[in-house]
Amino acid sequence: MDLRALRYFVATVEAGSITAAAEKCFIAQPSITAAIQKLEEELETKLLIRQKRGVQVTNAGAEFYSQAKSLLQHAASIENRFKRHAESRVLRIAVSHSISFSYLESLLARLKTHVPHLQVKLTRGDDPFNEAIDLRLTMDQRIEADEEFIPCWKDRYCLVIPDQHPLAYEKQLTVSDLNGLPLIQRTFCDRNQEMAAFLGQRDIQIEFVAEVDNEEWALSLVSSGLGGAIVPLPMNFVPTGRFTVRPLGEVEGLHDFERSVGVAIRFNRYGSLFFKELAQNLKHWKPM
Repeated sequence: MDLRALRYFVATVEAGSITAAAEKCFIAQPSITAAIQKLEEELETKLLIRQKRGVQVTNAGAEFYSQAKSLLQHAASIENRFKRHAESRVLRIAVSHSISFSYLESLLARLKTHVPHLQVKLTRGDDPFNEAIDLRLTMDQRIEADEEFIPCWKDRYCLVIPDQHPLAYEKQLTVSDLNGLPLIQRTFCDRNQEMAAFLGQRDIQIEFVAEVDNEEWALSLVSSGLGGAIVPLPMNFVPTGRFTVRPLGEVEGLHDFERSVGVAIRFNRYGSLFFKELAQNLKHWKPM
């Protein structure tokens, strides 16, 4: 029985669909489908039932999932035991304060796939002049001349309003509607400061009721009803909190703002084959 096929099966069960499992495993969907079909043929048992919105695990599939996961964990422990002395690569990554944690998690998973024994050391902040840093997870507007920027995600700036606020139910908003709206300020976002200045020039009175340094805090506080926020969100963002999302371009008097999020690597790092291959790997990555 192929351990790789077991990994694909476990990933499919945990992700809920073959499409999501393919993204998680960085492999084409047909490969996962073929692997699961081969398992079912070997076991002479139906493990999964494909549906329009994912997969349904059969009773046999649920039992097999538990045993397959246990077997994979045991296999990983054996591998780690005999490879613990293998040479590991240390990669120092600086993460901008205004980067979503989900982007960092996705990047780390990609790096671990590319370099199995990679040791990552993280620092918070966005200092492009720190020579000890190997790469930065940052935005396109913060790139220096001696860096190459590899875009990985695209964000769109949106106005996020608590469901408890009357503006959440207005079909059409204008910039004047923001007058008096309590806002949560993202202190490390240049665009957030630009927007505050823009509103001030138009006599739109705003009151900052909190200061945060990332989207997760901002959205959590909006959900609590503390105030609204202007935050960059992924293009395919699906709201899960108690708030309404309006792209800035849908607010009369404002226009769309976007930003690219990705990895910045100094050109002088490309003297190493490791960084050349790492850059190529990231350039072929399509997480967006």
